Amino acid sequence: MARKNLLLGLDEDELTLVNSSPDGPSSQSLATRPTLGGRGAVGAMSRSLERISADIDAAKALEQRLLAGADVVELDASTINSSFVSDRLDDGAEDCAVLAASIREHGQQVPILVRPHPEKLGQYQVSYGHRRLRVLRELGLKVRAVVRSLTDEQLVIAQGQENSARRDLSFIERASFASLLEDRGFGRETIMAALTVDKTELSRLISCRRSLPDELVHAIGAAPKAGRRRWMEMADCLQESDASESWLEIRVDPAFQKLDSDARFLRIFAAISNRKSARKAPAWIDAGGKKIARIDDEKGWFRISIDKSVDADFGAFLVDQLPALLRAHRGVPDRS
Repeated sequence: MARKNLLLGLDEDELTLVNSSPDGPSSQSLATRPTLGGRGAVGAMSRSLERISADIDAAKALEQRLLAGADVVELDASTINSSFVSDRLDDGAEDCAVLAASIREHGQQVPILVRPHPEKLGQYQVSYGHRRLRVLRELGLKVRAVVRSLTDEQLVIAQGQENSARRDLSFIERASFASLLEDRGFGRETIMAALTVDKTELSRLISCRRSLPDELVHAIGAAPKAGRRRWMEMADCLQESDASESWLEIRVDPAFQKLDSDARFLRIFAAISNRKSARKAPAWIDAGGKKIARIDDEKGWFRISIDKSVDADFGAFLVDQLPALLRAHRGVPDRS
């Protein structure tokens, strides 16, 4: 007898279908299956592309499974509430305009997925289809929906994987979604399933997002063209310099607010990077041209970092001299 997966409510044979590539591993073991690129960077890229393809297939399979055999009903938009966790940073006005034009011409082609609201009798809660719901509400139309009894875990997994299938969320939206889910007490296994990522990538997402102020992320928005590397560089810049305050003035600039999300990212990224470069620590060089120490003056601290490879004992000597140097600085007579 097939066992049930507790998160998705699927039999194990069905879950295998959801989590496998179309060909599946049954006819040939993973250990003996040939790879496209072998070892090195090319092999890593090939394996990454295979995993992305499998993730898309998995998410599409999950959506088909959730909708299969279910009746599509028409609901009043006023009875449908948003998910308890948002996966969007922007309102998507431009995308909604395109979607609205399509629905006017062809009607709602794909139903949304909802569950009975756990706290409001006669109301529903969206798992996915928030933009379709928004457009249908604005058009004053009924909403075609599939109603399923979903747990919180099932709801967020379906919500995240539907967007993964469409490759619809930017890096920072995925990072924000992951952090919000963790803040609400969801385990890493559930979040990994929702975003179709492994442990390493999930750690990167959450670590990067927690290094960025909420106000900064919301001021920039989704920034779909700014990938993981540049968001992580921005987080590093904020940690390593006093640039953490430089973006605050930019945020309230009327010209900044008129930019699109990607342009807002570039504006703040440039300002933070320039501030970091401007505050690059000067070096203390001896008469022979050797770099003895690095000097940092920021955030209320004046630091001297001695290069021990040049003179291993100089640091200890300097510490011994600090009391006399402090007295000399303050003009206190040396009574030793």
